[in-house]
Order: sequence, then C-alpha cells, then structure tokens
Amino acid sequence: MVSRARPGEVIIRVRMFAVAIAAAVAVGLITAVVVMHPYLSLDAQLDDDIQATNWGPLTLTFPFLTWLGGPGGIPMQAVVILLVLLLNRRAWGLALAALAGGLSYLVIVNLVNRPRPTADQILRVTEHPGSTSFPSGHLIFITISAGVLMLCLGHRYLPRWARPIGWAVVAGIVVAVGLDRIYVGAHWPSDVLAGALIAIAWLSFVVSVRWISDRALASKEKQADRPRVSLAS
Repeated sequence: MVSRARPGEVIIRVRMFAVAIAAAVAVGLITAVVVMHPYLSLDAQLDDDIQATNWGPLTLTFPFLTWLGGPGGIPMQAVVILLVLLLNRRAWGLALAALAGGLSYLVIVNLVNRPRPTADQILRVTEHPGSTSFPSGHLIFITISAGVLMLCLGHRYLPRWARPIGWAVVAGIVVAVGLDRIYVGAHWPSDVLAGALIAIAWLSFVVSVRWISDRALASKEKQADRPRVSLAS
C-alpha cells in the first residue's frame, strides 16, 4: 500500500533538486582545485587561525565528535535507523537512501588521495588518521545522520515554528564537527567544506525525489489523514 503521484503531478521538488545540483557543482570545483593543488596557502592560513582560537567548552565535545564520525559511525547509523523504524516507519526508505550517500566517501577519498596536514604545515597535529584527507568522512556521515533524524522525525513531530530551530541545531552540530576536524589537525578546511557539501547535495537529491520523501516529510496529522492507494487499484 503506497501513495502514488496524481496525473500531471511534479515528481521532483525543483528547489531541492537545484540545491543538490549547486552543491554537487561546488564539490566538483573544490575537488578540481585540490587535485591540481593539494597544498593551498589559504587552507593553511584558515587552519592556523582555527587552531589558534580558544573555543572554550566546545573543545570538550571534540573527542566525542571524533569518535562519532569514526569508530562510532556504524553504531550511530544503526541508532538512526532504529529510531526511524520506531517513530516514523513510513520514512524508512528515505532514511536508507540518505544514509547510502556515505558510500560516496569511499569513492572520492581514493580517487583524490590528498595528503593530510603535517606538523610543519600547520600549528599542531594531535590526531593521525590512517586514510587520506579529502573529503572529511566525519562531516559526510554525521551531517547525513543528523539530517536524516531531522527529516524523518523532526518534520513529523515538531510544530512548523520549531523546525527552523531543529535545522539550526543540525547546522550547529555540523559546524562543531568541522571545527573538531581542523582543530586536531586531521583535515584541511577545504576537506571539511567538501564533506559538508557532499552531504547536503545527497540529502537534497533524496528529498527532491517525491516518491521517496513525501511519506517521510508529512506531519503526524497529515500521515493519519492521508488516504492510502493500492498499486493494484
């Protein structure tokens, strides 16, 4: 029992599809620059500025964010899927499609193979991951996971006025993760930006496909009132 588009109904959310294309183009441009110039002086300057800044209590979250996007990545995504299945079962398709976007990291990181920052290039390196630098996998995985929770649960249970607050929380998490990756010397700022843009591009694309996202994005009241149409009818 699934809903289907009515005759003449647009099956793509044009604005979200445009956001996906714009973010993907931005990723392509950043990737091209990084491939031609693995070391960028602007990257190094931004890295130094971020590492030289006192971020206060925010730094206390950095070890947890490092774990969450690394060894904790699989448990994090398992919890996301479990919450979606428990609280908004109709959104399981969107959740799985969105989380699949994390596979892009495995492709891009091996194609670009950018060296990570070294101690002679920036102020300090306190984390030494084994893989290459571009893009930031932490940004991709955590941004997608937080976005899935907001899309699948926030849009169902939060009132309309509270949804911008929910997205502001997601944005805050993304910024904190980005600062963490730069602060510990694991990534260049362009790695972080590319990771966030990859997640945004994929999430926007998935949401733009209405047969994937319509059921997930409906509020609790709309889901209860929406008629079900059988494919056999």
